[in-house]
Amino acid sequence: MSYDGKPRASAYGDFRNDRHINAKNKIMSKDLAADGNTVYTTGNWYFENGAEVHQLNTPEHNHTYYVTHYLKHPLEATAKSVRGGTRACVQLGWPVPDTCSVQALPSFDY
Repeated sequence: MSYDGKPRASAYGDFRNDRHINAKNKIMSKDLAADGNTVYTTGNWYFENGAEVHQLNTPEHNHTYYVTHYLKHPLEATAKSVRGGTRACVQLGWPVPDTCSVQALPSFDY
């Protein structure tokens, strides 16, 4: 993701069914700018039964190498599929609000 024309954060990951218990998101993120601002990722879960869990965040960091974090949420017993919304974000400091990438939305049936 970028802000003000400068690349700031990079992230990629893997969204999967974790032992039929959790929807688990493994996320690797890194700070591309190395300018003192921290990066983090957010996760949202959207179940086909209408249940939604909003914005669990990974810890912030400013490492210029990929750092692995996990976000997970229990599967809904009354649902059969889930989408996992993930975004890479950068903390830019006041008065500039945090800036995030477009949300990736992988899914799986269970």
